[in-house]
Amino acid sequence: MLGRGGLLVDGRFHADPHPGNVLVLEGGRLGLIDFGATGRLDALQQSSMREMLVAVQQRDAGLLRQAVLEVATLRRRFDDEQLERALARFMGRHLGAGAAPSAAMFNDLLQLFFAFGITLPPEFSTFFRALVTLEGTLTTLSPGYLVIEAAEQVAAEWARARLVPSSLEELARKELVSLAVLLRRTPRHVERIATLIERGDLAARMSLLADEHDVRTITRLWNRAVLALVGGAVGVLSVMLLGTQGGPPFTGDTSLFQFFGYFGLFCGTVLILRVIVAVLRDGLN
Repeated sequence: MLGRGGLLVDGRFHADPHPGNVLVLEGGRLGLIDFGATGRLDALQQSSMREMLVAVQQRDAGLLRQAVLEVATLRRRFDDEQLERALARFMGRHLGAGAAPSAAMFNDLLQLFFAFGITLPPEFSTFFRALVTLEGTLTTLSPGYLVIEAAEQVAAEWARARLVPSSLEELARKELVSLAVLLRRTPRHVERIATLIERGDLAARMSLLADEHDVRTITRLWNRAVLALVGGAVGVLSVMLLGTQGGPPFTGDTSLFQFFGYFGLFCGTVLILRVIVAVLRDGLN
């Protein structure tokens, strides 16, 4: 059910392989009934699923990230390195030494992607649910049977098949065909770009400060610059007021100009100290 022609190979799969839908045939073969709930993966989704299983089999977090991003929908921007580290921790937790891998770990994987704003096609959720159900069914028929180990064996076969000379020759042929198509279109694209330049219609559009982190950083630096500027200006004006002779009396020997000078000098010092403390705090972090 997992090998050639089974759940992990064909584009169409049984989405509800619970024990009531699985028959044990002569010779130990298994049969399926009730195809009211099925799923289908297109060619790109099948390729992505194979890459995901190969990545799990090889414990390769980078390959897993690439395989997912081939078909995923991104709801927001994220750090690729941070995602890869999270996937590495996921593999260490579920596939490391002493761990008991199960098909249910794919539910945790979906939640991890969701936390990064990554949404997989609904067919993948259906596939993973079917894999979890299939694991329970096969465990009932054969206690101790591990679906993940069987899936990893199939993935290992796929990985070895890529190294077969005939497969490499086919891959090279496909790449050459793609390259030929690209080279054939290149002169046309160059001509279009040259025409746009000649007409003056070629324009470039750049989105500045599109990243929310950059906006926060620039805003923080701008606020500090304004505080430092205001603090310095208030300090200079305060010194000028303190140096001014005369002025309306305020209290005792202190004039109103001196009072505002001392008060402004205090405020300016506080503003400058706030900027210095904020800079030192960032340096410590």
